Amino acid sequence: MIRPMHVLALESAGNVGGVAIHGPEAQVELLAPLGPGRGEVLPELVQEALRVARLDWGHIGLVAVDLGPGSFTGLRLGLSLAKALAQARGLPLVGVRQTEVLGLPWAEVWPGRVCVWIHDRREYVYMAWVERDRAGMETVLPFAEALARVRERSPVLLVGSGALRFAQELQAQAPEVVLAPEHFCVPHPLVVARLGLAKYNREGSADILALEPHYVHKEGDHG
Repeated sequence: MIRPMHVLALESAGNVGGVAIHGPEAQVELLAPLGPGRGEVLPELVQEALRVARLDWGHIGLVAVDLGPGSFTGLRLGLSLAKALAQARGLPLVGVRQTEVLGLPWAEVWPGRVCVWIHDRREYVYMAWVERDRAGMETVLPFAEALARVRERSPVLLVGSGALRFAQELQAQAPEVVLAPEHFCVPHPLVVARLGLAKYNREGSADILALEPHYVHKEGDHG
């Protein structure tokens, strides 16, 4: 008997991480805070997700992982675990960008422009425009410049950790910009799973050894 395939997805790009299982027999998503000293949480969530879904590894046919941009340590942790699981279980692996995870679901339903802001550090954000079928590449911009670009194209729906970080400034300086609800400004592993499966069906598996986190640097920043 052939078992239906499920996707195991890992999310570790931000302050909240998680694991999801997506397939015909199960839809499970578990979230937990990430940060210093929390390196063990993702492997534990993998085992818990399988238990909650009442599945074993024989049901898993694909591993998907968020490649960022995001936390340097978090992305390394998530991708290392994804590679280890894929190699140990002989499974294909795909990576998707946080920009896609945050923006593509909104681009399917929002009638105007969709823009993703992911908080980088201090006053900077990773900014990218998202259309119905694709997410543009990210640019690292200071808040003031990113805001000016968004205001040029209103009405805009803004989503991501950068929208949360600068919510008060946005409401005061650009009330015409619509902020996505807080729940949707955090990348969710179930979306990673769905997008990962679609990417796998289009392109096949990534090269496990060559797959790297998606880092974006502003001009002159080589750190």
